[in-house]
Amino acid sequence: MERLFSPDPRLGWVFRDRWWFLRPFAEAPPHQRALPEYLARRVTETERLAHRHLSRTLPMSLTAAALLVVLAACGAAASTIPSGVPLGMLVLGGIVASPGAVLATWSVRQRQSARQAHDLAQRQNANGYQDQSRQWRARRQAHDAAERVRLDALPEWGAVPRPARRLDVFGGTLWAWEALLTTYGTSTLAVQPLLVLDLSREVVSRELAELSREARMAVDVQLLPSRQPSARLLTDLPPQDLVDAIVESMHGGTPDAARAERSMDDRILTTVCGALGDDVTLGRIAASLRALMGEPDDGDALTRDERRRIGNELFTVEYRRQAHANLSRIESYVHPLESLGTEPAKVDGPGYLTCIALDSQARNVRSELLTDLIVQWVTHRITASQDATPALIVAGADELARRHLERLSDACERRGVPLTLLFRRLRETSAEMIGGGAVAFMRLGNHEDASRAADFIGREHRFVLSQITKNIGGNESHTSTDTEGESDSETLSSSRTTGTSSNWGTNQSSGTNYSGGEMFGMFPDRSTSHQRGRNRGGSTSSSDTEGTATSTSRNWSAAYAYAEGTNWSDADTTQRVYEYAVEPVSLQHLPDHALLLVESAPGGGRTLTPVECDPSIITLDRVATGALPEPPPQAALPAPGQPTPWATPTAPQWAAQPAPPPPRAPLTPDPGAPPDHRSGPRGNPPHRPPGEGGPPPLFGGHG
Repeated sequence: MERLFSPDPRLGWVFRDRWWFLRPFAEAPPHQRALPEYLARRVTETERLAHRHLSRTLPMSLTAAALLVVLAACGAAASTIPSGVPLGMLVLGGIVASPGAVLATWSVRQRQSARQAHDLAQRQNANGYQDQSRQWRARRQAHDAAERVRLDALPEWGAVPRPARRLDVFGGTLWAWEALLTTYGTSTLAVQPLLVLDLSREVVSRELAELSREARMAVDVQLLPSRQPSARLLTDLPPQDLVDAIVESMHGGTPDAARAERSMDDRILTTVCGALGDDVTLGRIAASLRALMGEPDDGDALTRDERRRIGNELFTVEYRRQAHANLSRIESYVHPLESLGTEPAKVDGPGYLTCIALDSQARNVRSELLTDLIVQWVTHRITASQDATPALIVAGADELARRHLERLSDACERRGVPLTLLFRRLRETSAEMIGGGAVAFMRLGNHEDASRAADFIGREHRFVLSQITKNIGGNESHTSTDTEGESDSETLSSSRTTGTSSNWGTNQSSGTNYSGGEMFGMFPDRSTSHQRGRNRGGSTSSSDTEGTATSTSRNWSAAYAYAEGTNWSDADTTQRVYEYAVEPVSLQHLPDHALLLVESAPGGGRTLTPVECDPSIITLDRVATGALPEPPPQAALPAPGQPTPWATPTAPQWAAQPAPPPPRAPLTPDPGAPPDHRSGPRGNPPHRPPGEGGPPPLFGGHG
């Protein structure tokens, strides 16, 4: 309980998994190094060399040595002198066989040495990798153990601070309101006094008052109307403020109230309070009104002189006659409240926690009058206050007039008083008041209220999968062609040519030339020429050509083809939609102690904060009374025992915004044709034997 009264006023808590702050082990795991390439290459080369010497060189040497020995043995057998194989031939055979044996032995040893070197390097590499892996695992386990110890000391529940200005809470059950008042009220009392106007008629502030008493705080609970005589609701107001409160309570909630009626009521009450002097109470005001109306009154609220002076000297007879309706209405309004403050209060002075609550009696005129009068009293107290005033909570503000709430809100904002209004419904007055400050939504069971809340929170654009198209098939083609043809040809040609030609002509020519010069070359040479000719010719030609050609041809063919094709594809269509940021159905099914805080973000937009206002959260482990720091931008490892690695914790399902659906698995059809698909032609093309079904004869038949 002591932790509930910790400083920094809060609305509740928000959960944040401590594993978000896990610092993963940054050192990369060791990797097994690859062996030097030359070792494997040497093994390969020695294997190849040993295979060549063992399969070729050594057999050839042994074969040559064996041939020499055989030849020597044959020569010794053919000799007349029987003797064995000469020793020299054996030595020569050994010399011939020794190179192959030496090379084979040397290559085998080289192969064995290369294998041993490769195996040794491989064992050393594996041992080194195992040692490095063991050391890396030990360092990682030590790091993880240290991180778990560090994270176990981190809180997982952090406080959500109270908005600086006004907060309007819509929806919720009475149990949820009681939890919110307890969580918010106890943390506020650790900083400043608190005034609670409990108009729910179910005293949802009872738990807060009991906890405050156990914390040894001064608690003043005024339960109305059952404890009305001991209430100190209007006892500290000056007469004029009391008159304003009564008039506003009577007419403030009626938008079409006549100003003349309000002015007359204000004049009557002001005059009556002035006649009562310094002792102004609701009982004395009611007795004065009855005296003005000439009603009998055997009470002791007024003395005989005061009753005579008010009844005879305060107003004229004509004025009392015209204002009789106003007097009657004011008296009927004040009459149920006459006993207010007539007995001494049980608590001296205002309490550090003051709760003015309407009890659980059925709704009646007295409780409705008290509701408006309480708000007017609080508004006047805040307006007239010069010192620091307490924080104010109004639970059940649905029945208050919008004008009264706006006046109260302006007075609190002007003087820096934190104001919290709790509405059961989002309609009428509450719908007109939304948006004046921060807004919080609890469970809104009615669908119309939930729709209004979703409209207030707003909409946003999202890209969602809107269509899936799947076409399955294949592409396969089969062609079968059968061609039959026949051709006939007939040609007849005849030609005849006759021609005659005759040419004749005559040609005649004559000419004279003269040339000469003057004596001694004094004149140039001169030449004279004269020529005459005549030519005549003629030609005659005649030709006669006759030809006849006839050609006949016929051919026909038939072809049959079959083709089959199928296709398949897999396609997605994503569409931009404009939807609610929080769906109305989510607001209709919020948990009892859940609260969705909506605040305006700097620069525009809004921020949504899911809050748990259950006061029992303070009894859990890893709960901080202040706000939690922002997590680092990295993925979180799961807590011990969680199967999924690198899982990121999520917000509660009721508070999370609708997330886009995960990408769907691709539609993967089986390769090739679909099931039960028969490839190829459904049957062989019809084959028609020659002579059956062919084209008609060109000339009436074959032959």
